[in-house]
Amino acid sequence: MFSSRWPKLGLSAAVLVATAAVVGALAPPAQAFQIQNHERVTRDALTPLGVDQAAMGQILVGPPPGAGAVGSDAFFFDKFRHIDGANNPAEICDLTTQAWNFFTPIILNGAKPSGPGGTDLIDGPAARAAFGGLAHALQDFYSHSNWVEDNIAVNDLYRMPPPLMPTCDPAALPPGLHTGFFDALTNHDDPIGGCPPGGPPPGVVECHSTLNKDNWDTPRGGIIVPGTNPPINNFDLAAQLATTATTGLYWQVRDLVIADAGVCAADNLFQADRRQACW
Repeated sequence: MFSSRWPKLGLSAAVLVATAAVVGALAPPAQAFQIQNHERVTRDALTPLGVDQAAMGQILVGPPPGAGAVGSDAFFFDKFRHIDGANNPAEICDLTTQAWNFFTPIILNGAKPSGPGGTDLIDGPAARAAFGGLAHALQDFYSHSNWVEDNIAVNDLYRMPPPLMPTCDPAALPPGLHTGFFDALTNHDDPIGGCPPGGPPPGVVECHSTLNKDNWDTPRGGIIVPGTNPPINNFDLAAQLATTATTGLYWQVRDLVIADAGVCAADNLFQADRRQACW
């Protein structure tokens, strides 16, 4: 969930207010994830690509069911949004495929030209929020799995995985790849930790609370990556990989929209203020 602080980062006021509205409507009071890092990763990936501020705001926090790269944290029971609880590559692939199949129809349905001259989209805010939700899921793969640890083990820090979406081949992933168990209902004393008091359930490799790299001060996130100069920690590396992945996802989804509705629709999706006439 990248659910923690990034140095020198503060959520924009508009995103913070919108997120509070989404979380307040959908999540119980005990669940209060911090979400600044999803904003930072998403902005770092998309701003250089020309995504305008109007589109960026809706990509970060928008209407359900997509809810955006930040707002998606309100849906903490949806494992496919956070790639949680996967014990092996096959289960990871199942979750990433679920995420793609859930979000992309919303994107494509909303990103069709409409209105006089085709300057509008059928539902641009919903499409952008769904793209943000899909980006959130992909970003969480890096902070919630042991991909970073595997990169360190093979001395290839910035290695990217084979395709995770729209299809995913478990055989192409490291056999020991997994994500952490998370269930907010298993520990009433620590619902955000999501791990039973006695540790992970039988058959589960480990809990999200010990595996995640959501923050620089989590047990795993704060570990310094060996040999880095200047030194970076696992959290930093996960965030850098997630930024690269989000850039790739932009091009992947943009090409999908172009194939379905044309270049003009794709331009209007990611540049909401442009309102280019599509016919």
